[in-house]
Amino acid sequence: MQKIFYQPKDYWFGDCMPFFNEDDQTFYLFHQRDTRKPKPLTDPFGWSLVTTKDFVNFKDYGEVLPKGSHDAVDQFIYAGSVTQGKNEKIAFYTGHNRQAKLAKKTSEVLMSATSQDLVHWKKSGQATSLVPQTGYDHNDWRDPVIVYSQEKQCYILVLGARLPSDKKKPTGRLVYFESQDLKNWDFKGDFWTPNEFNMIEMPDLFQIDSDWYLIFSEYSEDKRTKYRVGKDLFGVWHSLSDEFFDGKAYYAARTVGNENVGRFLTGWVATKENNDDLGNWDWGGAFVPHQVIKREDKTLGVTLPQTIINNFAKTASLPTFEFGNSTEKTEHSIIENLPSQFLLEGQIDVLEDTKEFGIKAFVNNETREGYQYKVSRPEHMLKFTHTPNYPWPSYFTTGLQRPISLVKNQKYDFKLIVDDSIIILYINNIALSARMYNKTGKQLSFFVTEGKIAVSNLQYHTQWKDTLR
Repeated sequence: MQKIFYQPKDYWFGDCMPFFNEDDQTFYLFHQRDTRKPKPLTDPFGWSLVTTKDFVNFKDYGEVLPKGSHDAVDQFIYAGSVTQGKNEKIAFYTGHNRQAKLAKKTSEVLMSATSQDLVHWKKSGQATSLVPQTGYDHNDWRDPVIVYSQEKQCYILVLGARLPSDKKKPTGRLVYFESQDLKNWDFKGDFWTPNEFNMIEMPDLFQIDSDWYLIFSEYSEDKRTKYRVGKDLFGVWHSLSDEFFDGKAYYAARTVGNENVGRFLTGWVATKENNDDLGNWDWGGAFVPHQVIKREDKTLGVTLPQTIINNFAKTASLPTFEFGNSTEKTEHSIIENLPSQFLLEGQIDVLEDTKEFGIKAFVNNETREGYQYKVSRPEHMLKFTHTPNYPWPSYFTTGLQRPISLVKNQKYDFKLIVDDSIIILYINNIALSARMYNKTGKQLSFFVTEGKIAVSNLQYHTQWKDTLR
């Protein structure tokens, strides 16, 4: 049973529309809840709400923006965003009707609702000026986000769209509207046309220092949340050396926060089909926050929020050790009986030219079977898998890789957190989330192949404190 990462009882957490309320210094996490009856995205949903100040304690309000009837434009309420209006909060959201799509009619339109307290909402109806525009696909028109442009002195609404073409054709793009009052909108056309994806979902725009960042999710190439950087809102968006925040298991992430409280990614870690290591990734899962960090080279890294670390009741310091040799793979066990929830943090120093190093969790004492994160010099990659991968394959690993270099004399700070089936490694502010469903042991060990490492500053956190859910 998960205790650390939020998942509503009897539901799976879907796309999140986060809003930080300055008045009460609280994160409002609007999201979709999936019943999986009988499979993901079967039952219609509205927006549900859970609030938190620390990503540890959550207050559940249930569905606050209710879905419409079977024939309503908003039979499903897909993603959108919440923004501060002049005298009220405004939600711009996507109304989706499945029957309209099957009938080849317009199935996605933008709608709006208003609220004074972020809990009680009054639907304003279809935002007529925000309907799919001529020349664009009327079945893919969703996930609006609002940002204020100082340059143009107006509000900018950006959403995902595509051209009316074969669904496999990479015509996915972002389009935008402008408004002075958040009520009357003028369509301005394409905002970003990378010619790379068949659809772009969940756009997010924010500024850190003088740099603008565009976050989005796509499901045609890697099915991941990615980002680009630009000098201004209406300039060129560039890819950097690492365009990801996490792996394939982490999706539909947007950010929330400010320079005072920090900025956090609000995505979900997917479950696997049939709760099986060999299963593909489902839609929806559990909410997982990553704290965003800007590096000197303008790339964005992530780490575990400190509030989560602070909520473990017991912390033990473990001894420093070093091991390995130049000719083979060696393994060093440090914990014999892992609990269902824990956090291990520390530092790994690469002492020699080393081929690989990593961490294994839930290792069987006899067979050495378990799950592992491996940093590989030949592949310049961090990977998660089940080991041994026998009989082949023993784990569906597509998308569970992140770029990283293994360099002699470099230090690697890490945090490894486990919450039942969820496992996440943060290493030098690179994250990789995964699921585990076939634990055959309880050991935790480090390994190194053809080289030597030193492991120090080990802090082992256990006993998750009771929280409000």
